[in-house]
Amino acid sequence: MSYDRIGLGTSKSPQRKDPCAFKAPPLASLVVLNWNGLSFIEACLRSIVSQTYKRFELVVVDNHSTDGSRELLQTRWKNRIRLVALDRNLGYCGGNNRGMAVCRGELIVLLNNDVTLDPCWLSEIVTASVRKPEAGMFASKILCSRKPGILDSAGLLLYPDGVCRSRGWLEPDRDEYSRETEVLAPNGAVAVYRRSMLEKTGEFDETYFAFLEDLDLGMRGQLLGFSCFYVPTAVAYHEKSVNFGNYSKQKAFLVERNRVWNLIKLFPLFLILVSPAFTAYRYILQFVSAISLKGSAGQFVRRYSRFEALGVLVRSIIAAFSEVPQMARQRRLIQHTRKLDKRQYYKLIGRFKLPAAELVFKE
Repeated sequence: MSYDRIGLGTSKSPQRKDPCAFKAPPLASLVVLNWNGLSFIEACLRSIVSQTYKRFELVVVDNHSTDGSRELLQTRWKNRIRLVALDRNLGYCGGNNRGMAVCRGELIVLLNNDVTLDPCWLSEIVTASVRKPEAGMFASKILCSRKPGILDSAGLLLYPDGVCRSRGWLEPDRDEYSRETEVLAPNGAVAVYRRSMLEKTGEFDETYFAFLEDLDLGMRGQLLGFSCFYVPTAVAYHEKSVNFGNYSKQKAFLVERNRVWNLIKLFPLFLILVSPAFTAYRYILQFVSAISLKGSAGQFVRRYSRFEALGVLVRSIIAAFSEVPQMARQRRLIQHTRKLDKRQYYKLIGRFKLPAAELVFKE
């Protein structure tokens, strides 16, 4: 039963007895990360202030925008948001960390500036958080803004070399994605975390800058015993990679570099040792994708070339291994504090495993 339906956050009194109705409704802190989002940031903010659940605060972090969107936020929206204006672009990780630092809510909601929310989105999330006190994270049903009825994300799936992709990506919104279930982690475009979990996991690793940081934080939460609950009635809409581009060289570099760091920090030792086999298989499939011009690698070489793709790969691996000592130190802390035993650890990875063909050949 949604909070708005039972009267919490509104002037109406509950009409019937419900366990949720007699608890103080939690404060939600919504953090919108903006970078050069002049063409879509207002649609995002309008969808937030139109939420049926009203007990929230709205924080906007501007990552040193240069397109006039910061000035728009400082004038037209100055009385409706708390603006955190940064003097340089700190990426997804640094920007959201600065936003979370000023939040007061029990639930921390992170939103990309190219996201819009269904009016009942926050009500459904808050209701789920009351029903599922054991969950430290919540994932939404995210639909593609420009492809009606097509999914962008229903949680994350994991490939065994540290890379991830959204569950249900580019698939029709069928019954499978309308059922509540546990998932590995929320997609970073629309992610909800309990403050109590973040107090134990810590914030985003700013070394990542952007991409796969949602998997890193989500896995750290899982290893500490915090599950992630998928809420299909909480519907959001996402433009997808409007700043970086779906197949940009910068995005390809960051994903390949950061997946190595995920592998080192988060995976059991045996999987780290055998991961080169999974990576080799993925590279073979990506080579086929590049040659056939099908799938993600195919789309990349349509824009650039096979030689540029190879150059990005080499640079990303070099950059990844330059930070191995730092990631190894983080691994020791993560492994020392994890709550899952070895069997649960492998079960978690196996349960949410992403097939290589799906990773490579979906465009």
